[in-house]
Amino acid sequence: MGMTWGARWIGAAAASMLLSTAASAVEITWWTPNWGEERARELASRFEADNPDIKLNLEITIAKGLQNRVLVALRSGNPPDLIQTSNQWTIPFAATGKLLALDDFAAEAGVDLEDLVPATVDVVTYEGSMYGMPYRAQTHGLIYNKGMFREAGLDPERPPETWAEMIEFGKKLTNADENRYGIGVSGGGEMGNLVTRMLPFIWMNGGRAISEDLKTAMINEPEAVEAVEFYTSPLTTYKIAPPSTLQNDGAALRRLFDTGNIAMYISGQYDLPAIREEAPDIEIGVGLLPHPEGKETAGVLSGWGFVVPLDSDKHEATLKFLAFMMKPENQAFLTDTFPAARSAMSLPRFQDPLLDAFKEALNYSRPVPATPAWAQANQIIFDTTQEVLLGVATPQEAMDSAAEQIQELLDRYHN
Repeated sequence: MGMTWGARWIGAAAASMLLSTAASAVEITWWTPNWGEERARELASRFEADNPDIKLNLEITIAKGLQNRVLVALRSGNPPDLIQTSNQWTIPFAATGKLLALDDFAAEAGVDLEDLVPATVDVVTYEGSMYGMPYRAQTHGLIYNKGMFREAGLDPERPPETWAEMIEFGKKLTNADENRYGIGVSGGGEMGNLVTRMLPFIWMNGGRAISEDLKTAMINEPEAVEAVEFYTSPLTTYKIAPPSTLQNDGAALRRLFDTGNIAMYISGQYDLPAIREEAPDIEIGVGLLPHPEGKETAGVLSGWGFVVPLDSDKHEATLKFLAFMMKPENQAFLTDTFPAARSAMSLPRFQDPLLDAFKEALNYSRPVPATPAWAQANQIIFDTTQEVLLGVATPQEAMDSAAEQIQELLDRYHN
């Protein structure tokens, strides 16, 4: 387990002397993603104005390949001082033993953990300690084109609620001759795009990818296989998803939605500003993810947060900045979606009616399995689901293969 920080917050006289001398300003290297660069620089400037003894050096990252880049940095012994990362990667990072445990920091800095969306705390907790500070919370909804619904004779104020309705609506919305399809399915690109969209269907059908005790692969159980079959069926069975499905990630689906080539797709609220800018004539609708008849919807609780490498030698200054970033109003400013702090959701920017379904969906969201094996399991699920989409394996065959490979990982980590 990584080192706790409590004593450092209270003491460390030498570091305090250093921080008190503007001429000897401590420079923190902060890895922050390109899509939030402008907001990150604004917050950094505000902090530096009040803390001239600390200088922030922003290194701008991109999402593609970031997980592996962080792992390399953590193991190098010479990491950055603060890393902004997907919360779903925190547990694999913590399993390296190279992250600072942040429980004492939260207590000393006054971070109200009770105010955070509960699942955001769960997803950064490993072996009883918090190794990340979540600032952003999100889950998916069903984004749809109200105009295309009207043209198909569907009620534009009523998105599909069940799996059967989703297929029924998808058929009515599809005209392959005009390159118009009822639903876009994420089948390619970055592996997390597919897995994050498919996993909720497994959960809402009563299945699991991995058992609750993290010891057994369950993705080939009937409830999970049925969900995989449903997720892939718009392409494989009903032909109501575009032929490009195997190449489509979330960004590609948004572009197809912008151009009227798909009427519905699964994504997060972060797509709404882009759609409004790229396709201002589209009347956007948002609903919860459709569920099996008689069952409840679900969603993956995802989002971003901060981790502090254990091998950084600037924990005092870094944690002072982290305390600033974890203020609810600063979480709200930085996030593309919702803040992890529920108290900040009352701010004006979160009152857009299109966000109501996404807010409701948070109530049904769950964290991914809390195992260091999850990153590799993602790749396995992605690869085997692509086999189903290609038509070279049945859902049962593909998930049997996935379960065998995931079980080997679980045996290594948990048995």
